[in-house]
Amino acid sequence: MIGEGLPTQDSRLFMTTPLEQARLIADEMENLADQLKPDVIRAARSDEEGRKNLDRLEYALGTIGKALILTDYSVDEQKDLDKLEEFRELHGKQ
Repeated sequence: MIGEGLPTQDSRLFMTTPLEQARLIADEMENLADQLKPDVIRAARSDEEGRKNLDRLEYALGTIGKALILTDYSVDEQKDLDKLEEFRELHGKQ
């Protein structure tokens, strides 16, 4: 089958360096942002499952934003993970 065995977006994240992962994630987020048009949001708001998906999206964006803010330039990765985990516990996963 054509394309069989090719790495998926998810598997490529594990086969790259952290710097390459940042680029792949940014590329994917830009593509997804282009798809999130007002009509998509309005349609989601009009449906219970759609509203749950919007809540999930909002939570994910909040987590990404907090990770960007809370992660400092030091090399103490555990401290950064602890701060992010504290944020997630405080705000509860939707």
